[in-house]
Amino acid sequence: MKRLPLILAAVVAVIALGLLSSIVTQGFEDMAEAEAERQELQNEKERLEAEIETLEDTLSALETNPAAVESMARKELRYIRPGETVVIIATPTPAPLPISETEPTPTPLLTLPDR
Repeated sequence: MKRLPLILAAVVAVIALGLLSSIVTQGFEDMAEAEAERQELQNEKERLEAEIETLEDTLSALETNPAAVESMARKELRYIRPGETVVIIATPTPAPLPISETEPTPTPLLTLPDR
């Protein structure tokens, strides 16, 4: 009978240590997840800061340099000067391969003459 309180105390101590270990382990896992998220947010912040710097440089150039305005209009809006000739180079696309051996090959609506 004298051993029963000692055994109960040992069982309670083991259960308490198990709970404490579980709580500490969960805390470390939460800390690791928070650190990974913090790193992702830091990377996104740096990317956005670089993008802001690029946009500010572009804005400054557009405000001070007429050649930059023309370049932007040509690039973004595809503007051309009066008298310029636009050449569009088109390459024919081959007919798609048949999906299976039992289906017929599609006939193109327009064919270019062989040269």
